Amino acid sequence: MTAPHTSDSGLRHTVDFLLFERLNALGWSMSLPVFRVLCATGSALTLPVLLAGSLFGARLLRGTAELPGPVVVGGFLLVNLYAGGGYLLRETFSRRRHSVSGSPNERFFRALDIRARNVFLAYCAGRIVYFHAALLAVDGAFLAVFRRVLAGPLLWGLLCTPLVLCLLTLAVSARLATRAGTAAVATGPGTPAALALVSVATGLATGALLGGSGTASGAGSGMGGGTGLGANAEATGPLVTVVATAGVLLAVAAARCLVRDFRRLDQSAFVIRSSGHPATLPAMAFRPARLPILPVIHRHFSASRTYPMIKRAYVVLMMAVLMLAGVHASGSGLLPLPAGAEQPLTRVAVTLGFVLLLGCTELMLATSGPTALGSQFRFAWENLLSHRHIALSAALYYTAHTVLLATGVATVAGLVSGSVLWQMPFLGIGVMSASLIAESLASAPKRLTDGTSAPGVFVACVSIGLALPALAGSALHLLPLRLSAAFYSVCLFGGAITCVGRRVKSLPLRSVT
Repeated sequence: MTAPHTSDSGLRHTVDFLLFERLNALGWSMSLPVFRVLCATGSALTLPVLLAGSLFGARLLRGTAELPGPVVVGGFLLVNLYAGGGYLLRETFSRRRHSVSGSPNERFFRALDIRARNVFLAYCAGRIVYFHAALLAVDGAFLAVFRRVLAGPLLWGLLCTPLVLCLLTLAVSARLATRAGTAAVATGPGTPAALALVSVATGLATGALLGGSGTASGAGSGMGGGTGLGANAEATGPLVTVVATAGVLLAVAAARCLVRDFRRLDQSAFVIRSSGHPATLPAMAFRPARLPILPVIHRHFSASRTYPMIKRAYVVLMMAVLMLAGVHASGSGLLPLPAGAEQPLTRVAVTLGFVLLLGCTELMLATSGPTALGSQFRFAWENLLSHRHIALSAALYYTAHTVLLATGVATVAGLVSGSVLWQMPFLGIGVMSASLIAESLASAPKRLTDGTSAPGVFVACVSIGLALPALAGSALHLLPLRLSAAFYSVCLFGGAITCVGRRVKSLPLRSVT
């Protein structure tokens, strides 16, 4: 098979199609050439305006407060890592990951013989480079104003930070472009590793900035001077070394991945799949012999449309944990908490965790709950599989997700306040068990035309009512009440297994058309 014909006009046609999509979304009555000139002019004028505004803001900041070297370095890295890390997270877990492979226009691109490389350059690389060019303009203005408190090599090293972030984002976007057409396929270890490194580095920069601010204020009040970087070289040296080493390693790895995946785009992006389902799905790490229905539930949930939403919750919690761990690893604690703040923080964490657990439980059970998988459970029972094993498999799988999410919330709260919220995993058990009991007790469980369970007021009220005692006991500070809430959650788990097993045997299957 010969390679597709390529020409310089291919990229221009792809850019025109992108501009047409944007013009159509805006609904403006304008010709495409005029809109192209308007976009080019606006993009060209934005960077100088942003540079001038950044210079004015940096000079205003320098005139307002005399910042020492560690604070300048920490603040610079903090802003860049937060901005670059947030943009990388958006490219990885938003709709942008489907800009090339998995795009709604994938069949259109394939039919017109449009190369995946041109689509990647127009849809992904252009916006990534422009965002980091804007970030570089802001950084350049900031460093130009504060260049006197920074050493020469350090100045050029900090200026390379947005370039490294840009290269890393391009590499991750190219990796997603080669395999994002399968919705549930894993992105490989490179993307999670990059997010983890950015999170830890952001935490280290945050901790260094907090520690540098405290050191600078103490030195200023006790000695009345020392605003240069040399006076605080001991505090800044380890941070600069860690960031420089991480930047070099990330740049080399990102460059290699970018070149490799860019070469593979035309072969891997626009793949013709035999069906609309993902080509491969994540397999379970273990398959217990006495619970054979467990892999079935996992496969169905991994292929559902709610799986990416639950996955995003995991990723956000993981990044928060790594960021806070980086803050503690830098040797600086978080912002000082007032006396008596532990109990309010515990209640806030428990309440927010309860809301998160309710939302994730609803998403999970809507596509993979006992109602959505009622026909599979019934088929397994009619083929002589014990209804207790079916119910136990379902309850264990669903509850494992809520326990992991609750543990993540407890870890984040513990890193912030220093308290151990051991009751949070039991709250996860209670929330999921209450929802399973409520869905199983419904007299006429309904399924919509797409196979998902229909929302019902009765199910929502019963599930929240059953979970409220667990929430109340977990939020209170008394140990006997927390133990009672944990015991109540375990009892709910046993009741959930009984109710799901009863539903498999007795309740008929119904649907809404």
